[in-house]
Amino acid sequence: MWRHAWGHHITRLMVVANLMTLLDVSPRELTDWFWVAYADAYDWVVEPNVLAMGTFAMGDLATTKPYVSGAPYLAKMGAPCRSCAFDPKRNCAVTPMYWAFLARHEDALAENPRLLVPLAALRRRTPAQRSNDADTFVAVSRALADGEVVSPKPARGG
Repeated sequence: MWRHAWGHHITRLMVVANLMTLLDVSPRELTDWFWVAYADAYDWVVEPNVLAMGTFAMGDLATTKPYVSGAPYLAKMGAPCRSCAFDPKRNCAVTPMYWAFLARHEDALAENPRLLVPLAALRRRTPAQRSNDADTFVAVSRALADGEVVSPKPARGG
């Protein structure tokens, strides 16, 4: 992305904007970042795509739900996960961050009919799972704020 100042719309929306939304990054800050990162960051593209679709900053004025997902959806798209150190089925932080996002914003999203199934699944998560989700969100947020690389934890005993 940095080398070419370009990225496919799936990478922009479902990887970059998804991760930043899951991390509760300010929509305005993400929009400003897009202006710097992409050579084709035209106002008629960046503003609606980032503020409306990418971050749900406009609520349901422009889209019907936040475009957020966990690792299984990203893995289905293929390319974003192929070169990643995380395994989307075992240790990817994106999935617990997805659940943590839904938990943090559950009240605001509760009336959205497109989120009834994910929110019902959220309520079925065990207290231990929900605690791990919240802890993962905090750990990833802190690591990135400190400029650290987020990487998989080594396997126990090895």
